[in-house]
Amino acid sequence: MKSVDPGILPQSHCSTFQPSENAKKSLIYMTWCGHYFCTREYYMSRETYPYNLLLFVRRGEMDVRCRGEEYVAQKGEVVLLDCVHPHYYRAHDGLEFVYIHFDGLNSHELVGQIVELNGGPIFRQEQNLEVGKELYETALLHERGTVQNALHVHFWINALLQKLSLVAVPPVREGSPIDEAIQYIIHHVGEPISLDDLARLTNFSPCYLSHSFKKQTGYSPSEYVINTRLEKAQRLLTHSRKSVNEIAFEVGYGSASSFINVFTRKVGYTPKAFRTMQQGGSVPKK
Repeated sequence: MKSVDPGILPQSHCSTFQPSENAKKSLIYMTWCGHYFCTREYYMSRETYPYNLLLFVRRGEMDVRCRGEEYVAQKGEVVLLDCVHPHYYRAHDGLEFVYIHFDGLNSHELVGQIVELNGGPIFRQEQNLEVGKELYETALLHERGTVQNALHVHFWINALLQKLSLVAVPPVREGSPIDEAIQYIIHHVGEPISLDDLARLTNFSPCYLSHSFKKQTGYSPSEYVINTRLEKAQRLLTHSRKSVNEIAFEVGYGSASSFINVFTRKVGYTPKAFRTMQQGGSVPKK
């Protein structure tokens, strides 16, 4: 459909979505996507809006203001905003951008953490081109009337946020104490791993290790252990025939029920449903 906002040129288009009740309860979902060509007449100023915004500047520039700070987003840059907070953006003549609005499962918390890691809402990274390509292709799909599966959209948005979170974190030097801790977690993921274990390994105090680990990776040690376990579990669910019980014990959980609870809370679906989706089957209703 066409936007009626001032400053949006006729070749622009946008799509709006009504998520199901199930998606609202358990998934991250899109509410809008679009591809805009703008004049300087286009601007948006809100005290609050219930969704997050992810956009990629394909051409030109735009002014952005949020949290009392002002920025200029240029060609090739990504903007990530939690629009619950007061925000403003205005086009310069010749602006072209693609975008999505999204909401749902912990998405506002994720956006807040990623923006904090990056030091602001404007991302200037090589991986921006990948994000921009994904946003452009999604806008084009919906302009053509394609309907996307809600679970696919959930994992797709997560993947975009993951790209931004990874590039926002400074790299960990090989052979550093934090790298030693990471390698230990990776190679002992199926065993009990405590903060004290990692502190002894690195010769840091538990408090200093926690601070340094989060500064360099974006995660606390315990969060990193959980994420590593879940990443391995997702690989096993996708590429092996092992049962959920077997996978739970292999990735360090003492019971299948505790594994299922953590997996469902973090990934957004049960291990069984995740495996079904990865194998191309229909996802059973909860």
